[in-house]
Amino acid sequence: MSKRARQASPILGTAAALIDETSKSLVGRETRFHHTFEAPVECIAPHPDQARTRFNEADIRALAGTMAARGQLQPILLRKHPTDSNRWIIVAGERRWRAARLNGWSTILAIEYEGDPEVLSLIENLQRVDLTPVEEARGLQRLISDKGWTQSAAAEALGKSKAEVSAILRILTLPAAMLDAVLTSELEIPKNTLIELARIEDEAVRDRLIERARQGELTIRAIREVAATLDRSAGARSTSSPPRRSSDPLSINVLDRLTRGLSEARAAGRVLSAVERDRLTHIRSQIEQILAST
Repeated sequence: MSKRARQASPILGTAAALIDETSKSLVGRETRFHHTFEAPVECIAPHPDQARTRFNEADIRALAGTMAARGQLQPILLRKHPTDSNRWIIVAGERRWRAARLNGWSTILAIEYEGDPEVLSLIENLQRVDLTPVEEARGLQRLISDKGWTQSAAAEALGKSKAEVSAILRILTLPAAMLDAVLTSELEIPKNTLIELARIEDEAVRDRLIERARQGELTIRAIREVAATLDRSAGARSTSSPPRRSSDPLSINVLDRLTRGLSEARAAGRVLSAVERDRLTHIRSQIEQILAST
């Protein structure tokens, strides 16, 4: 081979150097990172089963203003539509998508998510601080039911304790009408108060506490006082022998004892506990019904 043939071509050398330099900035196919792309806003649809069911329009407008001024700082997560390859389903980031629509953007920065979209969507939403307690409880229940998870597995995925997960799920034992009222913000009751209320197993007592919640008078302290009184009453019943009862619930002896007890309490100027007040109110209602029916 001639010396000339062995000599490197300056053109090829320059091209090779450019390719080598450019390759350092390119992303290889085997990278473990997912990369952003611009997705058409009108080709994106919300996830139909996400935990969040209500969006505050004022918050969306505020987010739209921030995005208009500073740009989109965080991409949304999308997955391919199951039947239409030209469309996408939101896995996480619906608020940003809504804000982009409000701004009239044609595209939005996104990342394609190829993992389990149901799990990620629920976890992402359950970790938000602005979910209502009912949305959080129902979303958590759906995560456990749909994926066949234990409470321990859900707790680990969400970074919560098993006791916390169990307490949140207990909210769902409350009456459906009350849960709907909390969901629609008709009742503004904090999560911890709902959890304490759900721990009251006596339905009659719990119903009276729910009525106090509707009147804006329910607190965690009040619920715990009622629970403590119920516990003391249960303990007293378990350690004492069953009292003799007349076969007639409205016998003169029964009514005399009730009248005497009420008179003594009034004369002593006793301050009634919350549970005592609730029970007396219930007794009064029963008496009025009996008198009205005779």
